[in-house]
Amino acid sequence: MNLLFSPRTFSKTRLVPENSFLLNASSETGLISVVGEASGFCVAELVVSLLFDEQATRKTSEMEDRSAIIFFMNRLARLAFGLNAILAWVGVIGSLTVDATGVVIVPQFGPSYFGGHAAGLAGSIPRVIDNLSYFTIWSNILVAITTTMIYRNMNRSSQRLKVMRLSSLMMITVTMLVYILILAPDANPQSWNVYTNLLLHYITPPVTILVWLFFGPRKWISWKIIFSALLIPITYILYTFARGAVFGKYPYGFINVVELGYVGAIIGTGVVLVLGLLIFLIYFIIDKLIPSSK
Repeated sequence: MNLLFSPRTFSKTRLVPENSFLLNASSETGLISVVGEASGFCVAELVVSLLFDEQATRKTSEMEDRSAIIFFMNRLARLAFGLNAILAWVGVIGSLTVDATGVVIVPQFGPSYFGGHAAGLAGSIPRVIDNLSYFTIWSNILVAITTTMIYRNMNRSSQRLKVMRLSSLMMITVTMLVYILILAPDANPQSWNVYTNLLLHYITPPVTILVWLFFGPRKWISWKIIFSALLIPITYILYTFARGAVFGKYPYGFINVVELGYVGAIIGTGVVLVLGLLIFLIYFIIDKLIPSSK
């Protein structure tokens, strides 16, 4: 097998021009060009082949690193949704359990507010119904359901889930803001309700917001989704007015028809709805600004 040939012979292969940098460098440094007669490859082909191999290796390594990062982020996102769901479920179930067993009796704020039921198991059912009639519980249940659905299937993106996800995000934000800014000064949770109150108003809401900010899902918010998401809080408002009309009791002062009359209660409720719309708009803008993961 012939292993050597001169620079002139090398140039005759026409793989590189005769005045090329590669050919001049091979002449000046005494570079030995190697050719395998059987294969017909010259050094230029070998160099090009090595360069392509190096590029391919680099791209493969980059793809593997990217795949590893994506895998890690998916696992982290799933863990975050799972934790979010657990916090919401524990808060809801804990609150319902406290009311069902009667281990803590929440004092009634007034005759037109929830409460005033028999102590112990005798008042379990009406206390649980009252509990399930709070906006706080609705919002936490919705968070628990949607985060559980996403946790179980990270690729799920149905229209119904998008609506429920956005509605839960808005409602849990309203729950946190209204409680901290309006209701907390008059609230005085006792015993086990101290812990359920922390979960429902102070822990689950910010965790839900942070999970959405970091893990999305992104690009789920549109005007159509926003208007559809309003149906759940509007349903709650209609239910509260209907229940109050029958039993004369309300969960919150700003919606208490007995104290404010229908005009005052509708105005109070309208203010909260406007707050909800502003929150929708803020999340909509943030969703547009944050790029979706590829």
